[in-house]
Amino acid sequence: MNILNIRIELTNPFDRWDYFNNLGCISGMITQFTAWELEHSYYSPLLFDFEMRWNHRADHAGFELGIGLFGYGVSFRIYDTRHWDDYHQQWEEYKFDEYFEINS
Repeated sequence: MNILNIRIELTNPFDRWDYFNNLGCISGMITQFTAWELEHSYYSPLLFDFEMRWNHRADHAGFELGIGLFGYGVSFRIYDTRHWDDYHQQWEEYKFDEYFEINS
C-alpha cells in the first residue's frame, strides 16, 4: 500500500537513444530484515527527475528518495527485505532449513 508517492519528471522529447546504465550501487543491512541501498545511474532522456516514495505492507516496503539532473541520478532506499502476503495479511515466512533438508 502506497502511503506517499511523489514524482516529477522532465524528459527530452528529442532523445531517441533511450540509454540506461547503472554506474554504481552500494548497500548493506541495518537490521535482520531492513536494508539500505545507494545507487548512481544514467538514463539519457531525463532532464530532471525527483521521486519520493513511501509504501507499507508491500513487497520490499520502505522509503525511497531519488533525484536526477541531465540524465545522471542518485537514489537512496531503506526497505524491508521480506515479501508481504496479502492473503494472510502478514510477512511471508521462509523456512530455508527445511527446504535444504528436503532438497539436499
